This record gives sequence, structure tokens and C-alpha cells, in this order.
Amino acid sequence: MAVQMSRGRCDGCKRSLPHMSGLLLVLLALAGLAHAAESLCEPGFVQAPLRTLRALPVAFAGQDPSAREVRIQWVGHSSFLLTTPGGTTALTDPNVAHPSPLPPDVVTISNEHFTHNQAGAVPGSARVLRGRTTSGEWVEVNVAIGDLAIKSMPGSGSTDPGGLAENTIFVFRTEGLCIVHLGNLRGPLREAQRQRIGRPDVLMVPIDGFMTLTYDQIALTISQLKPAIVLPMHYDAPEHARRFMEFIKESVPVRTLAERTLRLTRGALPMSSEVIVLGY
Repeated sequence: MAVQMSRGRCDGCKRSLPHMSGLLLVLLALAGLAHAAESLCEPGFVQAPLRTLRALPVAFAGQDPSAREVRIQWVGHSSFLLTTPGGTTALTDPNVAHPSPLPPDVVTISNEHFTHNQAGAVPGSARVLRGRTTSGEWVEVNVAIGDLAIKSMPGSGSTDPGGLAENTIFVFRTEGLCIVHLGNLRGPLREAQRQRIGRPDVLMVPIDGFMTLTYDQIALTISQLKPAIVLPMHYDAPEHARRFMEFIKESVPVRTLAERTLRLTRGALPMSSEVIVLGY
């Protein structure tokens, strides 16, 4: 009797194997969808229109489109001032040589080099978000301030030696736009990093060509992430921008703006990547 019972259990297991396999496939598929939803520049991060709907008008009928603008001002070096439609302001990588034009609500610091971490020089009493401690330990950022959502991810490139080069990539979401600040990225993004970022609307990329990414690595990063707009940073002289433009125009359209502030809505984004040099 014991043998018959054991055999019966075994037969039942064999009959259930197809059902278990099907269930496993479903669970794996759901896990894959969950991983895809984690991409920082996809709608799962914050509620936002799908990227494929970017050509639709942003404003409702009768509403001034400029009221929904996201403003991005290049302050200097790797420092940008982001202003949301709701008036929330964020300053990236504060630099004493390029003071903030106003007291921001929040400050992000991608790395602890003195040209990126001068939070004490920022006017007002902004909330300071660091991706790493001064000793290089990773700190996850996932906050919402007003109508601005901010997340972070480890941003060391594949050749990053560590130490002061320990870097954080910050991702900002507001008004359906995804804005990525690469910080002092020092090597190509790894596959996991590319998947995690997704497809940015705006990519702020260091272009010095020496201390951070090489020009070839910049072109590769643009081709991989396919951002709508690329904003060069991490340079201090117009000649640096000129050299970069001469190189990148062979693969990506380039235009310059004399003013340092870019005003964006989803409806105004280009359908393919474009480099815009501010203040040139």
C-alpha cells in the first residue's frame, strides 16, 4: 500500500509538470516586465505620457503652453539649474566659479571633486542630495520635491578607478520629461546601466574628452541611449565646445544657442537626437 501511495504521488507530480512549467514561464515574464518598468526614463518612474506621444500638444485648450515649460539653465561646468512648471528648482553639481542665480530648492552632487560639490556656496537652505558619502559609499536617492521627482543610480564607468571618481547619475522627472545628468562619467555605460536609464529626453554629458569620456565614448553613449537632446557640460572654455562640435556633428546634428537657458515641452522635442550647446 505504501508503494502504491508513493507511486500515485509521483504520477501526480508528472501530470502537474506542464502546469508548473507554464506557471514558471508566466512568473519569469512578469519579472521581465517589472524589470523593464524600473527603467528610470520610462513612464513607470513617475506618471508621464509615453515617449511615442511626445508630438502631442502639452497644453490643454485655452492654456498658455509656456505655463508648462521646463527650463534648463546651464550655469557653468557641470552645473545646471532646472525649473519645473510648478516652480520647483534644482541645481546640479554646484561650483564656486559658477554661482547659482537663485536659491534652489534642492542641490544634487554627483561626485566629491571640488568643482562639483560646493553645496556650502549655494544661496539659501536647499536640500542637498549626494549619491555617495565622502568616503565613497553608495547612497540611493528616491525623492519627490514639489512636481519634481529625483532618482539616482551608481554612475561609475567601466574604467572608473574609484576614489574621488566615484560618480552618481541623477535622473530628474517633471512634466513628462526625463532629464539625465551623467556627472563625471569616466567610461562607457555597462549594459545594466543602459537598461536602468532607459531612453532620456535630455542627456547632460561631460565633453572635456580627457578627464571623463572620450569623444568616441560620448558618441557611443548617445547612440545607445538615443536621447532627444544632448546638452554638453564639464568644460570651461568655448574652445572645448568648438572641438567637441567639430567631432560630434559627423554623427549627430548640432546647433548652438546664445542664451544659456533651454525651454522645453514634450511637444517641442526633436524626434531624433540633437546636440544643443548653450551659451555659445
